[in-house]
Amino acid sequence: MIADNTIKQVNYPAGDPRHQPVLRQLVGSWVASGCAFGRWKREHPQYAERLSREAARWALLFAAGPKGKPLPVLSNHPLPDEGRRRINVGEFIGYQAFAAFLLCAAPRYDVGRCDRCGAFFWNRWGHANKRWCSRKCTIIGSASERQARRISKQRREKNARIKRAIAALIMEKPATVDWKEWVTSRARVTRSYLTRALHRGEQGKPDGLRLTKRQVEHLRRLSKGR
Repeated sequence: MIADNTIKQVNYPAGDPRHQPVLRQLVGSWVASGCAFGRWKREHPQYAERLSREAARWALLFAAGPKGKPLPVLSNHPLPDEGRRRINVGEFIGYQAFAAFLLCAAPRYDVGRCDRCGAFFWNRWGHANKRWCSRKCTIIGSASERQARRISKQRREKNARIKRAIAALIMEKPATVDWKEWVTSRARVTRSYLTRALHRGEQGKPDGLRLTKRQVEHLRRLSKGR
């Protein structure tokens, strides 16, 4: 129940009165640290320090359980009225919920964050490659990645043809006024694609067209008409 409630609270939209922004921030930091407590403490010392202070309010009590068995009960000491006026109630509630999550749910399940919609989900079976929160996001996310890989492959093939065309331009030295028109015709690409590919290469983006210094200098001279 605590596991499900935690996920529900961090997935509620910001305008929902049930939304817990502090808890969402804490669970997000937990996911970013790989759901590993030692790493989480190192990467978020300010959260760990506050969590320790809040955990000090908790006490282990015992009550009579079913069939007379002892039932351990965790209880947090209520704040006095003066203390309530001095604290941020939202932060207090968020850290208390996060402490309950670490005690009851985190030792059993890891939490993930959907690569497509950003929602948190329980990785109940501990799959290292689980990246989506639902079947819908799995289908859409997989299709988007296949399309991205196909586009990336097409760009690499076009860039390879452009590089060969530029190498031929330098070697053959054709009598041409517009080197871009010559290269695009030889490489079978559009002029707009060549411009975008060169721009991506200058910015160091993936699938950008990266030229050697010699090629850049040669093309610059052609652009100047020399």
